[in-house]
Amino acid sequence: MKKLISLMLAAAMSCALVLPLTACGGDDDKATIHVYMPDGAPAISLAALMDGGYSGFDFTVVPSEEIAGVVSARTADMAIMPIDAAAKLYNSGTDIVMLSVNTHGNLYMVGNQEDIALADLKGKKLGVIGQGSVPDNVLRMLLKDADIDSEISENEVEGKVALTYNAAPTLIPMFKQGKLDYILLGEPAVTNAVNATGGKIAMDMQAQWQAAFDGKYPQACLVAKSSLVKDRKSDVDKFLAAVKNADGWAELNPEKALKAVSDNMKKGNQTTLQALNADIVKRCNISAVSASDSKTECNAYFEKLHELTAYGLGTPVLAKVPDDKFYYKA
Repeated sequence: MKKLISLMLAAAMSCALVLPLTACGGDDDKATIHVYMPDGAPAISLAALMDGGYSGFDFTVVPSEEIAGVVSARTADMAIMPIDAAAKLYNSGTDIVMLSVNTHGNLYMVGNQEDIALADLKGKKLGVIGQGSVPDNVLRMLLKDADIDSEISENEVEGKVALTYNAAPTLIPMFKQGKLDYILLGEPAVTNAVNATGGKIAMDMQAQWQAAFDGKYPQACLVAKSSLVKDRKSDVDKFLAAVKNADGWAELNPEKALKAVSDNMKKGNQTTLQALNADIVKRCNISAVSASDSKTECNAYFEKLHELTAYGLGTPVLAKVPDDKFYYKA
């Protein structure tokens, strides 16, 4: 019966996608719209559209460290990217608007025990992905709120959290070898780490944020060139509707989602996704929320980011909170 219900839900989801996928692309004489996204949870958020094909749109998945450059170089007409990177590009003059928030936190700490508290990190060595990006900033904002000091160090620091920054493929073996006490990663890398090391999910960063700030935080967003929004608003709006209709598809179709990401990976690269199942996708917290409906949540996050100072510089991590023009009005 459970399998039958799952099949029925998958069928219903496919039907919900039929209209947007077959009738939403631009006219044949319009240029293809190029959509880029980083590997991992952000790419999974568009897997349904990549799997089904979307007329007039082309999709490319790139390594996460490349996405900001793709957007700043104007190679991408649309892109999924970290919310703080989008805000920084906008503040620096890159002509983009935010269309929606698409992932709402997929960060978890892996260790050798479950359900640790932030205070348990004092005197411990913690490996962190994404220095200066969402994972690092979320961690540091939570530590600041809990009045816990941190320091970049390969060695333990009494009374402080010793931070080591690197990519997941480097941090995971360091944890396994005992060089780190904990590692902060994003799903699906979290599950990869647990499977590779025998570790456990020690902390849910989304739950920590909820407890500290009574809400959710935006992680990755969909942005577009302002010129695209101006010249092809109808295509943009139909695409946004299709993205929203795809909510839940990857959870019901994890194997298809994995194949879609792999098939659209930038030539010469391979996806870091090793496997997907419904539980992993669920922990990615994928849901498309429009820019207008996300504005309050985003501004609250940006204000905290503005109050946070960059290590060794004393300057705000985010120079200023983006103005209202950053948010797309459908």
